[in-house]
Amino acid sequence: MSESDKPRAVESWEIMLLSRDKVGATELQKIFSRGQTQINRYCMSPLCGDAQRNPLDRLRLMFEKLVENGEDELVRASLNILAECIDCRVKPLGKPRPDKDTVEEECLDDYPELTELDRLIGRREHPRVVQRQAERVKQEVDETLVSYLELWNRKYGTLR
Repeated sequence: MSESDKPRAVESWEIMLLSRDKVGATELQKIFSRGQTQINRYCMSPLCGDAQRNPLDRLRLMFEKLVENGEDELVRASLNILAECIDCRVKPLGKPRPDKDTVEEECLDDYPELTELDRLIGRREHPRVVQRQAERVKQEVDETLVSYLELWNRKYGTLR
């Protein structure tokens, strides 16, 4: 199947509809412990009067509430668990933003996160915990690199 022939689902109800088509309504009934009628409602456009909020919409709503309450890490952990089946992990969009005034301070800021990573590994913590900490270390190192490149560009001009 070429890329242009693949179905494109952009809304949650479209994802549910394609999922029903691919794995079957009976399988979705087992997964969600819901009857055929309810599964069909999950797959309907919200423009239809009988459509109901599907599990994807409910998850998103829960994630939004968690973020409002400062629980970004919990949302990230949840999304990473969901993404494991396709060997993926979530990553923040955009360029890292240094949170210290100097490159030297950014360098020092790397150590606590790296030390914590080593501590978690030494304690044989769950791989998901270690992976998340490794991502924090990478974020800190990326902030240091951005800070250094900004300093270099101010002092010596932009790299070519």
